[in-house]
Amino acid sequence: MKILICYYSRTGNTAKMAEAIAQGVRNEAVSCDVREVTAVKIDELLDYDALIFGSPTYYGLMASEMKKLIDDSVKHHGK
Repeated sequence: MKILICYYSRTGNTAKMAEAIAQGVRNEAVSCDVREVTAVKIDELLDYDALIFGSPTYYGLMASEMKKLIDDSVKHHGK
């Protein structure tokens, strides 16, 4: 299984959490890539069996960079 942990982190706290999650899921059968949201291209999402997203909240909303990635991924829903 191949997992992508995609995160946005302004102060580094969400990045630390992403790394901690990656350590928890990695084993012989699971590979896990941890990448900042701006380094992820939409078509690359199809290369993974599972996606984990991490974002701080601002006024109850996710970071705009994360929202853009998720909104742009609509063309791949169901694939």
